[in-house]
Amino acid sequence: MREYKLTAQEYEKLKNTDIREVEPSAVPDIRDIHVDTSLPEPERVAQVVEQMNGNPFVFRCGGILVKTSFAGTLPLQTVLEDCLEHAK
Repeated sequence: MREYKLTAQEYEKLKNTDIREVEPSAVPDIRDIHVDTSLPEPERVAQVVEQMNGNPFVFRCGGILVKTSFAGTLPLQTVLEDCLEHAK
């Protein structure tokens, strides 16, 4: 499994993705994201990011394109796990 380490510039670029320029068919449906909860935290995060084509900020839920942002009060992993739990 690929390890995801981003520079601050790469992170900002992903975070600032213009959703109007995203082709919906090019991003995964959040309902199709599966995480092996037996893995250690870094591997779970990498698993999610890999399934989200490297950008956890943009995904689909059915036919709806979604762009997320984070206030920074919770770890990204917690936010993504919450999204995955509620998307099912």
